[in-house]
Amino acid sequence: MSEGEKNFRKNARSTLRDMGMQYLHPSHGAAVEAVRWCLTVRSRPTHHRQDFLERESPALLAYLEKLATSADSASWRTLEERIALRAEVLREMDTPPCRRPWLAAIWHTLPELAGIGHHLLDQQAKIAALALGAEPVPADSSGGDDGKGSGDKTGSAGTKAKPQPSRLALPAVSVVLTPAEKKAFDLGDDTEDTKEETPEGPEGADGGPGGMKGPGGKK
Repeated sequence: MSEGEKNFRKNARSTLRDMGMQYLHPSHGAAVEAVRWCLTVRSRPTHHRQDFLERESPALLAYLEKLATSADSASWRTLEERIALRAEVLREMDTPPCRRPWLAAIWHTLPELAGIGHHLLDQQAKIAALALGAEPVPADSSGGDDGKGSGDKTGSAGTKAKPQPSRLALPAVSVVLTPAEKKAFDLGDDTEDTKEETPEGPEGADGGPGGMKGPGGKK
């Protein structure tokens, strides 16, 4: 194991401790750390972060890469706003305190980000199918975040994820995009046929990623 991979795994475990969720699989900490890092540097995931997301959540990778292709800082603000909304819900629920509540809010936002990423992958598949004159294959046809996701899809970096069961168990959720997100992802009205009301907080249908216990999760 390289020094870089050791540091990556160490950071994932540290993230879980900061969230007060040491009981989760380290892949959850790695996903949160990847989102935090991308938001901080305003760039796509690289090196071990990219390799991890290619294996465990191509949909989340697609979401982050799409943000990174935009030079508009407003695109990154859409991510900050989603996380801030979850953070506000967690505060209102008087959840158990942790060292870094912002990281806990990111964790609760992961299913929504992956949901947007799935739609982006579906869009890419449709475009590719039209170019080849073939029938489009949905991005969630095999592999992926919950065993039914997009494990065999390729991110915008052009690298192909290995189809295998993901250790990052994220529930499939339908997401209502804000006008700013539609503009950032160039989706327009393309999502109208998949719109469903997203729970206002982690106490909703998913209770946080995988319905696991945590700040705001199901008890």
